[in-house]
Amino acid sequence: MNDELKIQHIWCSALITKKMEDVLIGFICNQAQDPKQKISEYIIYLSTLGGNPFYAVNLYNFIKSIPQKTTVYNMGNVSSAGVPFFLGFQNRIGVPNCDFMIHQTTLSRDVLPEQFNVFDIDTQRASLSAIDEKTQNIIHKETSSRSKKPLSLATIKQAFLKTTTYTATEAQKYGFIDKIELPKLPDTGVLYLTDQYLATLPNS
Repeated sequence: MNDELKIQHIWCSALITKKMEDVLIGFICNQAQDPKQKISEYIIYLSTLGGNPFYAVNLYNFIKSIPQKTTVYNMGNVSSAGVPFFLGFQNRIGVPNCDFMIHQTTLSRDVLPEQFNVFDIDTQRASLSAIDEKTQNIIHKETSSRSKKPLSLATIKQAFLKTTTYTATEAQKYGFIDKIELPKLPDTGVLYLTDQYLATLPNS
């Protein structure tokens, strides 16, 4: 069998939501259960403004756990919740002029009831702090071993507070990516996971 047939290419330019998480994980799990599908590597071409940080951490752990080789490209911009997802991949590449943006976690006002008290506020504050810490620890762990100039955990925390963008050159220096390279997408066999595509699917 042609080795190229064993590589699954996925273009992902969607916000990180529960539906996006379910569709991506479901797609990969369904392939694993199909004896005709013998995937040796997943290559994801990622561009995202972020989304829900809780689902991003789930995706990070999922990508880390699958047995196949994994490669990801930052195709222009990976921001916010997209960063921990990106960092779950074994091989991490950025296109020229790509960037990464990190900032403090934000949550929709919808998570609070119409009438809320100090307990509700403290609960959400603790949740925000916990996911910030979890994301910062992922960034520190996944960049320090590959970095020419490792970012300390304290530096990452300060970058969160200020909202910080790293250029492709900076991202390579700090260990977000291994190299800067423009990929060539195949003509066929690509799953396009976009917000427009997800909008056509029923909610779970």
